[in-house]
Amino acid sequence: MSSKRYARWFRFASLVVALVFTGCSPQAQSPIPEAAKEQSAATSSQEPQKGGIIKVAFDSDPSTLDWMSTSSSATKLVAFHMFEQLFSLDESMMEKPMLAKEFQLSEDRKVYKIVLRDGVKFHDGSTMSADDVVASFKRWGEMSAVGKRLFKSMEAVKAVDAQTVEIAFKEPYAPLIRNLADPTQAMVVIPSKIAESAGTAPLKGEQLIGTGPYRLDSWKRGQRITLKRFDEYAAREEDWGGLSGKKVAYADEVRFDMVPDAQVRIDGVRTGQYDFALRIPQDLYSQLKDSTELTTRVSKPDSWMAVIPDKSEPPFNDIRMRQAIQYALDKEKIAIATYGNFYEMDGAIFFPDQQSLYTKEGTDTYLSYSPEKAKELLKEAGYKGEPVRLIATSSYDDHFKTAQVVAAQLQDVGLTIDLQIYEWATLLEKEKNTANFDLEIQGFSPKYDPTTIPWFYPQFPGKYESPKIMALLDEWSKSSNEEEQKKLLGDFNKTMYEELPVIKIANEVGMSVIGAKLDGFGERKNVTFWNTWLKAK
Repeated sequence: MSSKRYARWFRFASLVVALVFTGCSPQAQSPIPEAAKEQSAATSSQEPQKGGIIKVAFDSDPSTLDWMSTSSSATKLVAFHMFEQLFSLDESMMEKPMLAKEFQLSEDRKVYKIVLRDGVKFHDGSTMSADDVVASFKRWGEMSAVGKRLFKSMEAVKAVDAQTVEIAFKEPYAPLIRNLADPTQAMVVIPSKIAESAGTAPLKGEQLIGTGPYRLDSWKRGQRITLKRFDEYAAREEDWGGLSGKKVAYADEVRFDMVPDAQVRIDGVRTGQYDFALRIPQDLYSQLKDSTELTTRVSKPDSWMAVIPDKSEPPFNDIRMRQAIQYALDKEKIAIATYGNFYEMDGAIFFPDQQSLYTKEGTDTYLSYSPEKAKELLKEAGYKGEPVRLIATSSYDDHFKTAQVVAAQLQDVGLTIDLQIYEWATLLEKEKNTANFDLEIQGFSPKYDPTTIPWFYPQFPGKYESPKIMALLDEWSKSSNEEEQKKLLGDFNKTMYEELPVIKIANEVGMSVIGAKLDGFGERKNVTFWNTWLKAK
């Protein structure tokens, strides 16, 4: 494929999943305060400064730092700095080559050849090669639901030479580059010896070796994760932003402190103990927006909250029981109680800001609140008051608040709710076994292709197995026609409300705060600390 043709194809592929951040769709209900719609962010006031320690306060200890093994936000926050993908998303959420130099697609659209960048070093000092990529890719195919599905369509993956990887499919597979760039459960590149020895077990200790601008120095569980600058980091030259392009590690260290209390996180930024604090309750916005000691950062799209039923066994393997949950929930009341004014009532799988992926088609029954109908369905399903285990986490304020209101509304229609609250790492362990829960409260960050929706797959907690969804994914993977894709996106929405694998509540608009000493953060969508620095004293 010629370089010009490659460039045209790459721009087209990127545009298919581009997120255009132009505010709310007029179709989406949004009570977000006007002042908060324009994201606040620290702006650069001086030349970048090298040195110092960037201190970050966040609210939950990750269960693992292996980005390939989990979609947890707590893991990704740290792992962004340690690991990198072949392709990654820029600030406009378009795919760009990261560890890859370029790729070529065969005329029959079945074979991808990915050429790697030269001289990329791992944190252990070894140089990345095609063998490392192949081993990492195979591990991802065993661990990720997206990878497992992709491997069913794949014919072979091999190293053509030290810098070239070939991936061949049985039939055209359009989402490959999007899948490789997806940050959910990422296909990061690690040394082949580690990928092969670790297998499907999460990486730990000395196995946590990547190519990123920072390397792991220490991890005191429940207290602090310390990353140090990787002096042999091979940076790209392009300034693409997001998770892609040029990354400069100005700080000597980045420290992530576990601080469960939101007020302590805020006070820590005010006093200079911390330079950044995540997940600030939205009801504090009015108190913080005019502060001279910190800057509020409003992030949208952020995530959407949902109730996940266990569909593998009674009672919620019965669609009538899942329909009863849908009718029982007054979703806007839940959103108000959880987020104040920082939410959008929107029923689609994708966010209104994701214009190429967003449609309201198929969401007509999103707001179908009817307690009487819920009671009728419970009676039809033969429910006799058996305890229903609802699990959630106390580590995230919004999860905890949502769980309390959901529990109360479900009890109002006659369900006996056993609400069980855990810290985040324990919840992630509990959800692995469906014997531990009947319903779960979870949030979903933006996804960038239907093939990467985690709850489409039976490996995700709640064990959703849907021949209809799988057939739609097959159609999507073969299609490059915009009209066909738009129809399929509506069909995905419609199937969600017909089969109710999850019961969506509302879109969240997130908030964090930036300290006065941190510079260069800009209006980035992801929380990352390369290309940021501490102001000179």
